[in-house]
Amino acid sequence: MFKSKLFISLMTFIFFMILTSIIKNQTRLLEKNIVKANNEINIIKFDLYETQLDYYYLSSPEVLISRINEFSSENYVAMDHSKIYLNIQDFLNEKYKSTKKFNEKKK
Repeated sequence: MFKSKLFISLMTFIFFMILTSIIKNQTRLLEKNIVKANNEINIIKFDLYETQLDYYYLSSPEVLISRINEFSSENYVAMDHSKIYLNIQDFLNEKYKSTKKFNEKKK
């Protein structure tokens, strides 16, 4: 009786020791993968930040004007903000207004 209780206790202890070791190793591997993924994310975020800075600089009006003057022989004129439409509906509304005015003047 005593030996069977001791044997069962030892087997349970050994089982939980092995199970704890396996879980700890799996957790360590997961943590390493998480750290690696976080490092890759940080690198990509930094590249995105640099790319956005380049875009904002290169698309600024002063830089665009200087590049056009440097590489092109054509003369470009800046467009009024009133001629830039944010969507097709604004354009169609303006077109309808102008044709209506023209038709009214014609009569």
